[in-house]
Amino acid sequence: MKREPGCKGRCPVRWAAILAVLFTFHGLLFTPCAAAQIEGQLPGDTLPPDSIPPDTVDYTARYLQAQQQEAVRLPVLPYPGSRGPRPPLTRIVFDRDSIEWGNAATVGDLLAQVPGVYLWRGGFIGRPEPVNFQGRGATSAEYYLDGLPYVAAGVDSIAVDPALFSLSFLDRIEVERWPGLIRVELFTRRHDRLAPRSRLAVARGDRNFARYEGDLERRYEVGIGFGAAADYLSSPTASGSSSGYSNTQIWVQGNYIPSPKFGVQYQLLHSHPNRRPFVVAAPVPNDTIGAGFTATRTDAQIRVALRSRPYGLGPALDLVYGRSAWDGAGLDQQINQIGGYLSYRTPTFSAGGSAFHRSRWTSLDLRGNAGWTPVRQLSARAELVHQGHDGGRKSDYVALSAALQPVRGLALTASARRGKLVAAPSVLTDTAQTLRDYQVALGWERERLGFQIGWSQTSAFSPFGYAEFPRVPTLAASPKIDWLTISARVAPVRWLTLESWYSDPRQGTADGIPPTHSLSAVTLRSKFLRKFPSGAFDLKLRLSMESWGQGTLGLDATGAPITLRGATFFRSLLEIQLQSFTIYWDRGNLSATRLPYVSGFRIPAYGSNYGIRWEFFN
Repeated sequence: MKREPGCKGRCPVRWAAILAVLFTFHGLLFTPCAAAQIEGQLPGDTLPPDSIPPDTVDYTARYLQAQQQEAVRLPVLPYPGSRGPRPPLTRIVFDRDSIEWGNAATVGDLLAQVPGVYLWRGGFIGRPEPVNFQGRGATSAEYYLDGLPYVAAGVDSIAVDPALFSLSFLDRIEVERWPGLIRVELFTRRHDRLAPRSRLAVARGDRNFARYEGDLERRYEVGIGFGAAADYLSSPTASGSSSGYSNTQIWVQGNYIPSPKFGVQYQLLHSHPNRRPFVVAAPVPNDTIGAGFTATRTDAQIRVALRSRPYGLGPALDLVYGRSAWDGAGLDQQINQIGGYLSYRTPTFSAGGSAFHRSRWTSLDLRGNAGWTPVRQLSARAELVHQGHDGGRKSDYVALSAALQPVRGLALTASARRGKLVAAPSVLTDTAQTLRDYQVALGWERERLGFQIGWSQTSAFSPFGYAEFPRVPTLAASPKIDWLTISARVAPVRWLTLESWYSDPRQGTADGIPPTHSLSAVTLRSKFLRKFPSGAFDLKLRLSMESWGQGTLGLDATGAPITLRGATFFRSLLEIQLQSFTIYWDRGNLSATRLPYVSGFRIPAYGSNYGIRWEFFN
């Protein structure tokens, strides 16, 4: 641009400023008059005014209100029955943290961490996983769902398959150990905050494996609350030429708990499993070794809880009605139960009992129990059981346990079960068998070191097999067996843990459970507090190894023994948490072994699933 003399490049800027001032002055003086003149000549603005009202929501206030609601705790329905003193070394508890951070896709995976438990794994995730403990076969485990006995039904009316439970519905799992028996108590989620709780989870895996979970729970200050959750699992064929599985599960709960002394709750658990037949290509082409089925199982219960005092002390009464229905695989079964728990609790003593009437197989189930801790060094518990079964059969036995704790952390515990037991009430030809089971355990438990060594003796017993595995129709009667069980845990530093358990029949053998069975794991878990002082970050790395020697799985249709070869399986877990957001990657059979837990049901090599979980208050 050509410059005027003396401007030195600043004239255009000066004139622009002068013009801006003049136009502004002109607008202030003459625009109202001009607008008045034009208003009578031009039509009005035909565009409609903005119809969207201004946003009046104060999101900051809502966020602060939600933060306050998270801190408000509300009473929840107490656990049913007597929660009295129990001797140490007799119980294992998986809380919500253990469930979320455990290397487990099913309830069976968690039970596999109990020393002495062998899972009959029938393939990839979703296939059968019944428990065998100390050679008792299908009678090895008892299950309770929120205090109500969970009765086996459907294709297997003797053994409960823990793979059919959804872990996302459960808040706590307690495993009570007796010689020859584990008692598994499952407790559904209990929301104790005024703020609503939500949970979302998505998982994918090999060969289009998919899992979707959702949960919403809400409580109000007046005591009313509800919960609803769904879990969809699709586990296509990962071993064999056909073995797919899918299951849609729904959990609904409604309650009214105005105080810790009174509450009423209704809940419904609906499951729709669809297991395809397990077909293998060799040694016989298209050989079906596992039957398939499509069914629905619905478990509904209503419970009323009364307490004289909060926090579990004093007398307590729980009344429960439950109904279980199975429809599928050519079976239509309904089981109704009604009964309850009556208990009394002091800081050092508890006594209680339960009574249930069942419309199928076991018409009467009576149990009484007492626990006592007169001094810190001594504790004892007793249980008396009477059951009346169809056909005039009866089960009557007593269970006793006592522990001595001479110093803090050290415990010596003895347990026994004696009496008569009908192993399979649903089999009308089954008669009562004699129980003479004993156990002694010595344990030491501190922050950095823990160990247990136990010796058990189980009496001669005729166990039942599992209907899900028709190629192993029976298990041979077992003689009196002595069992050695050892477990240890070492944490040299806070972020590193080494743990292992080992179980072996030292005298005698049993079908369905291999000798020299062990499970070992190394776990690294750290919050990296120096880098993340808020504690929002959490990391877990776990590598586990399960191994056993050669044994006998059971008997085939001709009565010949089926050999179970020794095998070793490795499994890994990577899990990262950022506040309430979790990412995980679970991978099994890292050694790619073709040896199975149950003959013919191969575990897929490097079978993996990975996903995210997000739980939050809003």
